[in-house]
Amino acid sequence: MIGSVPYLNEKPLTRWFEHTEEGRASGIKVIYAVPSQLAAMLAAGEIHAALVSSFEYFRTPGYGILPGVSISSQDEILAVRAFSQLPWKLTTSVALDTSSLTSVALLKILLAEQYNIHPSYLHHAPDLPAMLQVADAGLLIGDKGMLANNEGLHTLDLGAAWRKLTGLPFVFAVWLGDPDRVTPELIKALKTAKAWGLTQLDAIAKEQAEYLNCPESLCRRYLTEIMDYDLGEDHLTALEEFGVRARRVGLLDHPPLPLHVLSSRA
Repeated sequence: MIGSVPYLNEKPLTRWFEHTEEGRASGIKVIYAVPSQLAAMLAAGEIHAALVSSFEYFRTPGYGILPGVSISSQDEILAVRAFSQLPWKLTTSVALDTSSLTSVALLKILLAEQYNIHPSYLHHAPDLPAMLQVADAGLLIGDKGMLANNEGLHTLDLGAAWRKLTGLPFVFAVWLGDPDRVTPELIKALKTAKAWGLTQLDAIAKEQAEYLNCPESLCRRYLTEIMDYDLGEDHLTALEEFGVRARRVGLLDHPPLPLHVLSSRA
């Protein structure tokens, strides 16, 4: 059993398990939950691997990173955005959609290092108008982040801001698992699912546009032009940099763990 986020961006990575005969025959069942819930399920041993916030790797020792697959961006991410009623340098409070540990950590890094501000943070349900009633700004992730109405607001795309700050892509999520429970067969299945899913982007865009009640062209652009599903050397360098900066701004109480990428060999 594996766990995945329930957002548009993950569909190319898990659709194979439910929409192909080979995927169904794999015996791998996908459970869907927000990243913070997936982290708890993984820690409890309820699932073998989870497509979970990359920050979880640094926060919780003992996990291995499954190779070859991620949810990343090379620049703008569109679905992870913060919105402020004030210029960012004047923002003093931020309401956080705490579904994603990574996005919360990334926003804190960006505001500290790019804008030199340290606002107060509060947890809030992902409802932008309600967030902006109790704070200067709000952070939204996933489909709500992509579809939010940002008219009249100062919008910070966290992927684009990270690229500007570091010159690197950003890895929002990776497959994590207990090295003793992750098999070469599972790694192979996840890579197969990704390869097949990338051939289905038009079908996914059409299906999800109807589900999300948004333009099909937006979903297609998001999947084909914005999302990056690889996990190469530049992604691993970006992950290491994320860990270093998280430690520097006080988000980790220990030095970031070296990256442990699991082998796909038996």
